[in-house]
Amino acid sequence: MKKLIIEFMSPEIKQFIEDYAEELVSGNAAYFIGAGISINSQLPNWPNLIKPFAKKIGINKLDGKDLPEIAQYIINEEKSNRGPFIDAISRKLRKNYSPNAYHEAIVKTNLKTIWTTNYDNLIEKAFSNTTVDVKFTDEAISRDVPDNQIEIIKMHGCIHNSDRSDIIITQSDYEDFFLNKPAITQRLRLDLLQKSFLFIGYGYGDSNIKNIITEARRLGGNNTRQHYLITKDKINDRDFDLWCENLRRYGIRVIKINDYADLLLILEKLSLRSRGKSIFITGSHDTKNNKDVKLLSKKLAIKKGIILNDGQSSGLMRIASNTFMQTLIENKKDVNKRLKFFPNPYAANSKFANDASLLPVLKQWRIPLLKSTHIMIAFDGGMGTKAEIEVALDWGCTIIPFFKDKKRDTWQLLDNTLLKERVSKYNSNYITKVKKNKINHIDVLKLIRKIIK
Repeated sequence: MKKLIIEFMSPEIKQFIEDYAEELVSGNAAYFIGAGISINSQLPNWPNLIKPFAKKIGINKLDGKDLPEIAQYIINEEKSNRGPFIDAISRKLRKNYSPNAYHEAIVKTNLKTIWTTNYDNLIEKAFSNTTVDVKFTDEAISRDVPDNQIEIIKMHGCIHNSDRSDIIITQSDYEDFFLNKPAITQRLRLDLLQKSFLFIGYGYGDSNIKNIITEARRLGGNNTRQHYLITKDKINDRDFDLWCENLRRYGIRVIKINDYADLLLILEKLSLRSRGKSIFITGSHDTKNNKDVKLLSKKLAIKKGIILNDGQSSGLMRIASNTFMQTLIENKKDVNKRLKFFPNPYAANSKFANDASLLPVLKQWRIPLLKSTHIMIAFDGGMGTKAEIEVALDWGCTIIPFFKDKKRDTWQLLDNTLLKERVSKYNSNYITKVKKNKINHIDVLKLIRKIIK
């Protein structure tokens, strides 16, 4: 079903995916996440959060209202005491909500920076298996972020960790934000100039997006990069169409979708495309020689744009990397652009690959590598190779098995449903041929060409 929907996406959406994927691959992209992404986790939306307080001051209908302005009225009625209002919202948002499919697609994207106006902690929860640096204060914004970490900037504060005074919720908070948060303001200015933002979870009339784009115009002027906002189309709504056109003044192009399910498909597509034409070859650390991996690595090195991710392991992976590098050098290609290295704790001692107690460590260390990998070519191997393949499946990689030994741990993965589904989209007979021992490096190359067009 997903495949059919993707095939019938509009030319505009297909072009957007192509264009934005290039920004992701080059490292010049950042997601800007709004409350709409949390709705599928059953969090109450902003109108529902504020409704009980609005009724107390005589406002019964919130449709079309400026909600930060309503929040300002509520605080004004309390003589500027923010405590009861923010505490009530905090209690509702602190319940045990779980990340949804949108969060999962975002986590699997090769992305370094995420901005959000959300108060909840669902993004952090979604990234619980990776190392993240969450920033919600002006003091934290200048903190350096290691290459293996994801930076999450919660510009409106965190309901779990921020002081009440740091939660941006009323109109006066918005008005004073860029005065009271100079470090975040400067960082936003730089990112507007250097990165292409993708705004998701925001819709027509959203108070957050209104305030952000106004400041984007002020901070970046006419010099920002191309930014995008994905939102549901409002058919035959002139006000909506004019709003979309007006966003072009701020460097934001609106990508209209017919249904919110389309957003998930776009995010999943971007997740894979963000990894570029990247390939990771894995197999047994005991392998001393393998004709197939040498032939395959040579062909991949010749193919334009292919990037080989080197996991720093011995054995088969070392054969693949050395052959790939040698071929690049012989053909006078830039090795630095075509070969990327990722640290591996197992590389210190090959005996670690047979130590089951260390598998959790291997899996954790392999996440940055696999988030950067579009295709994994898997040769026969033991428990370490099997663990890598399992993690790769979890992180959305397409696995091309090149198994020949039924006695190895990896052979049983040919019956893995997820592995079979991803390969079968491109070649329905491939797994059957593997089981019959009828594949060679040519079959793998043909499959790669179908996956990476």
